[in-house]
Amino acid sequence: MESKLIGDRAARPVSAAGENAATCTFLGLFAILLALVTSRHEMYVDEGQAWLIARDSQNLLEVFQHLRYEGHPALWYLLLYLPAHLSAGIVWMQAINYALSVAMAWLVLSERRVPLAMRVMSVFGVSVFFYTGVLARSYMLSAVLLVGAARCLLADRPRHWLAMGLLALAINAHFFAIPAAAGIFVWFYWLAPVHGRGSAVARLGERRFWMSAAIIGAALLLCYFTVRPAPDLYTPHYERAGLRLIDYLVLGIGRVWCYFVPFPLGILSVAHRELIAPWEHPSLLAAALTIILWLLAVSVLTARRSRRFFLSASVAWMALVWATVHIPGAFHSSFLFLAYVIALLADTQCEGEHPWLPSQFARPVLLVLLGMQIPITVQYSVEESLYPFSGAKATAEWLKDTGLASRPLVIEPDSAAPAILAFTGVRSAYFPTCHCTGSFVVFRRGRDEHRLVTVEEFRDLRQEAGASPVVISHQQLSVESRRQMGIQLLYTSPHGEFWPDEDLYVYGDNNFAMTKSFGSGE
Repeated sequence: MESKLIGDRAARPVSAAGENAATCTFLGLFAILLALVTSRHEMYVDEGQAWLIARDSQNLLEVFQHLRYEGHPALWYLLLYLPAHLSAGIVWMQAINYALSVAMAWLVLSERRVPLAMRVMSVFGVSVFFYTGVLARSYMLSAVLLVGAARCLLADRPRHWLAMGLLALAINAHFFAIPAAAGIFVWFYWLAPVHGRGSAVARLGERRFWMSAAIIGAALLLCYFTVRPAPDLYTPHYERAGLRLIDYLVLGIGRVWCYFVPFPLGILSVAHRELIAPWEHPSLLAAALTIILWLLAVSVLTARRSRRFFLSASVAWMALVWATVHIPGAFHSSFLFLAYVIALLADTQCEGEHPWLPSQFARPVLLVLLGMQIPITVQYSVEESLYPFSGAKATAEWLKDTGLASRPLVIEPDSAAPAILAFTGVRSAYFPTCHCTGSFVVFRRGRDEHRLVTVEEFRDLRQEAGASPVVISHQQLSVESRRQMGIQLLYTSPHGEFWPDEDLYVYGDNNFAMTKSFGSGE
């Protein structure tokens, strides 16, 4: 018996050393691959929008004023504020998101109570690696804060106040972090099965509980006042003519299916097309498939607490989607997967608890569910590395190389402006969509994204600036318009892989065109 105990004690350091080596290996692989893909990534629209809001707000009050047209809490913009004012290089935003992504990978990979294969598949899935890791937005910041809070409460020695602080910050990092934050507070703190069934009631009499609830309540109030929309806010891209809320619910649930399957949806459904009527059979099929996959994911969780957390967080998340964006995008859906990762971290074997599926089937099914995201990660990463997302970055680099970035810029529509202005460092451009000058999109009523610059506007801009403006457009201008403005096509951006209709055409005055030799243009 004594020799067996000695052998067990000798084996533990080896096992711990092997676990540490595996964690470091996969963390290093994650960091290297993420750096390679991130270096090739072209930031676009919302990524550039956040950087420009931070860069061009003269003070923090202006940041909060601009956010009333964004629908996002302030934490990500506040994090960008100082770097954006110290340097015009948007690469700093990528660096911040990269550091957060590596921290997120460490938080998941270092949780030894979860099998290594599940941890690895979680961080290399498309939701963590690409949608929140490569794309530099507020999603990864929310993920780090939520997972950090969950680990604080799930630790052998819980760090309660740190967890409450992280949850408060997560709520103010993204609106869709609220369901997961509420679930962590309820299931990992208030209803945590540590002191028996009576502990939940007993906690209601504790001062610490009410102080913690006050912290979360204050964070929710701050989030509300930040994202409270301006009276003249205009967001037509969230609406579809003639659809009711119940129709959006069907479309929204069906849309979630699109982001977790590694083969073309056209084989089974056309629900990934935004304009499909929700009552059509393919959309109902996609919604049914989403629910089946969701229930399957719930059925392989072992601990009741994990199941209850994921169920409640998912339903609350869908309710927020239903009431706000209606049809979730891939980035929004990443919060659903994040809630599942947190459920896995809490899913340590509890005595007397079993998954709904028989144990011999639960593990293989879970590995398949997590593994389905890996092929999508590979596909998106390869496409990101080989092809431009759109023409914005290439156009910005061309403008700087030719010196045209110093000219007055006209950008139509304004959705292309954030990336162009962020990569060039130019402070403002004229947007025909709103008859206004700025550096980022302001979603006010009266904005017409299809409107092009008129000849009269062009002449007024030329007279005011004392130089002929450069027109950057998603459309090829007519011969008559070019003749009247005295401009011609100078440059056409490379054809984008992700959004093939996002090619950009750059027009400048004829005198400038005759003095330069361009590789692409007329």
